[in-house]
Amino acid sequence: MIFAARQLQEKCQEQNRELYTTFVDLTKAFDTVSREGLWRIMSKFGCPDRFILMVRQFHDGMTARVLDDGEASEAFPVTNGVKQGCVLAPTLFSIMFSAMLSDAFQNSSLGIRLRYRTDGKLFNLRRLQAVTKIKETVLRDLLFADDCALNAGSEQEMQASMDKFAAACDNFGLLINTKKTEVMHQPAPKAQHQVPTITVKGQKLQAVDQFTYLGSTLSRSVTIDIEVNCRVAKAS
Repeated sequence: MIFAARQLQEKCQEQNRELYTTFVDLTKAFDTVSREGLWRIMSKFGCPDRFILMVRQFHDGMTARVLDDGEASEAFPVTNGVKQGCVLAPTLFSIMFSAMLSDAFQNSSLGIRLRYRTDGKLFNLRRLQAVTKIKETVLRDLLFADDCALNAGSEQEMQASMDKFAAACDNFGLLINTKKTEVMHQPAPKAQHQVPTITVKGQKLQAVDQFTYLGSTLSRSVTIDIEVNCRVAKAS
């Protein structure tokens, strides 16, 4: 996913496009999943009833205790979320998250539009300027477990994407952590950088020049100099 993020940055530079990316942080994403909603989504996605029943049995009857000064409280039921540490948890969350994104962006063309062609030499950029044999794809989001990066080609589209995303989070019981959600603007070549103003329910998101995404530092300058310096600093 880090490779995909860097490729997106580079392709936007090659095709003279600006890029807005919002790195969304969800509050306790795995713990807030609605289980009843998850079972319905799995059924809608075509999972066999027997498999859904097996997964339900893993989660039914879950209890937890709270330690306070070395003393444990009485056990109480846990009715939401997927099991932390379970090998199935990331996949179950991804199923639910995919359904949420489909609901948020149905009949929507928001995202970054990239041109490509599969004939000829891969790195011949002049061929992308041709009128014929050019294909275009829309890249809206980059997903890994509960990490989500939403992409858009303008500030207006970025705001529209966040509005749709926030509304879908409300419908699916997820909560956006606005204090940790950040937005980065990568200007087109020879264009001036503008500090983006993106809000979620009236709260302005922090605009950054660089962001650590899945352990790798992405910057609006597109170069990997900052990433190399960070790795050298950690190793020294």
